[in-house]
Amino acid sequence: MRSIRVPLIGVAVAVATASGSVLALPLPLSATAVAAPAPGSGTPGSGTPEPGASDDVPVPGSTRSLPLVPLAGHERSAAPGARAAQGLPRRDVEPFSMVGVVWEEPRAELHGTVQVRTRSAATGTWSPWQDLEVHQHDHAADPGTAEAGSDAVRGGTAPLWVGPSDGVEVRVRPEAPDERGAAPALPRGLRVELVDPGDVPAAKPGPGAAAGKASGTGTASGTGTASGTGTASGTGTASGTARDAGAGAERPGAAPADDAPHDDGEADGPADDGTDTPQDPTAEDPTAEDPTVEDPAAETPTDPTAADPTAPDPGADPPAGTGTDTDTGTDTDTDTGTDPAADTADPAADTADPAADTADPADDTTGSDTDESPAGPADAGQGAPAAALTAEESAASAVNADLASIGATEIPALTKAQTEEALADTLADAGADSAAGSEATTAAAKPYIGPRPRIVTRKGWGADEKLREANFLYTKSVQAAFVHHSATGNNYTCAQAPSVLRGIYRYHVQSMGWRDLGYNFAIDKCGNIYEGRAGGVAKPVQGAHTLGFNANTTGIAVLGSFASTTPPAKAVTAVAKLTAWKLGLHGKNPRGKSTLTSGGGNRYKKGTKVQLNTISGHRDGYSTACPGTKLYGKLGTIRSAAADYQGRP
Repeated sequence: MRSIRVPLIGVAVAVATASGSVLALPLPLSATAVAAPAPGSGTPGSGTPEPGASDDVPVPGSTRSLPLVPLAGHERSAAPGARAAQGLPRRDVEPFSMVGVVWEEPRAELHGTVQVRTRSAATGTWSPWQDLEVHQHDHAADPGTAEAGSDAVRGGTAPLWVGPSDGVEVRVRPEAPDERGAAPALPRGLRVELVDPGDVPAAKPGPGAAAGKASGTGTASGTGTASGTGTASGTGTASGTARDAGAGAERPGAAPADDAPHDDGEADGPADDGTDTPQDPTAEDPTAEDPTVEDPAAETPTDPTAADPTAPDPGADPPAGTGTDTDTGTDTDTDTGTDPAADTADPAADTADPAADTADPADDTTGSDTDESPAGPADAGQGAPAAALTAEESAASAVNADLASIGATEIPALTKAQTEEALADTLADAGADSAAGSEATTAAAKPYIGPRPRIVTRKGWGADEKLREANFLYTKSVQAAFVHHSATGNNYTCAQAPSVLRGIYRYHVQSMGWRDLGYNFAIDKCGNIYEGRAGGVAKPVQGAHTLGFNANTTGIAVLGSFASTTPPAKAVTAVAKLTAWKLGLHGKNPRGKSTLTSGGGNRYKKGTKVQLNTISGHRDGYSTACPGTKLYGKLGTIRSAAADYQGRP
């Protein structure tokens, strides 16, 4: 498919033409469209820039890369065929808060263990050895795509949040020899990546810039739309400004100099062991319903002007739902549009299994800091000082302009009535569009959608927009949602969640060499929802989250590790709310099935048509432990609650 890219200082949006080509059309930015509020006190990820920092520095932060070497005493082993361990002896380093290990060949697997010790910058105490999740390659762009084929892409572990640290020790041990006496070699070019996520900078006043409209009352906030749901596959130019050379030029093709920072400044919180015990991917789906999601019925007030409905009764159970949607969600991005009243019972779609997860959410210690949930970001135009946006920030914000003002730090929640009205308006506009007509017809036949939840924007969590690729990448539709855990550990507070997200973003882009954050959305333990990969939360942005199934899907990561830890009820509820809205934009039944075409992976060969639950776990599309046994066991509850939020019978 031929594409035309028009570089602009403003924004360009990918629009499908009748011939199938993609045309980048400019969105002019007015004076008010480049103004943004300063993150106020209590804003997620807000902070103060380091002393003496220039106002021109967008987001301080750094990634320090150090090579691993053979460890003394591990060069040889008495065991025949054994391989030497590699690592980094204990040493002092510049402050960091997240750590991971990468290697040169992205398709190479590390057969062994990776462990780290870190020293707390606050107490000087060294942590015990902590495991890193080594199977990170299953979160990646699909084989054969431009993103997967980039020379900048590397293999690597999942990153681990360790909190403010100034010392590190690493050891990588290969697997023991098998019965034939052979052991796999470790990947070439092992390096440890020490990530300082930096602070959200103070707003820089824009000369003469007016504050944008308040996000709670702006033109789009009351009528948020599903703009872009029918966008044809292709890339739209986000900005004509080149990617910041200081931030991204080191990564393509070559590793940085030893102990050389990629950029430069904050960090937070201690860490824990984020490893998983893999489960047999061919085993029967254990996802059972449980009472950890609040009753969605409490979220549908008859008065559309009522207060935010996103706080249902925490003591109620969601109604059970075992119906199977007849939506096919095929690789051609069509949907049958069958009325849900014709849904037939399918016990296999969501079977009850008390053994899947019997933990009482009240006993869950990971949610004990719910009182630390950060306050909402400052709304544009409500007393906050205006700040000039960079071209990259303007582009990342403009794709959400139908939902919130330019530069807004959050997209406000809507009631179900407001959401349905916004969807109806969007479908009316898209009805004559050949690219969106089929989906519009489907959604019109099934007007089921959950209330739009509050979403913290990339501006709100402090994304440095100069790190990512300048283009936005879209797929055709969203036929399914894959749920993940970030495997970054659970010892973070909700106030630190934006820092964790900035660390993952920096690791994905600068350490792994991806075009942007891999996930489309992230959710913290307090249930706050964050915009992930840039391109617009209501648009079908193509992520890099489920190898082989990134096309026509969305990826949602719950921040934490849930192999043996029960996910907090608020996080489970947030996944249900988000999927009820996001899948509702495309007429999808959360309790149904969707047929996807594999782009290639270790479970399904490229071109294989696979029928999966519309809300699936990562392990359903790829043989992996993600999203952890405990979170995977909550998917039945999430499906039923999401369907109830949509108002399905």
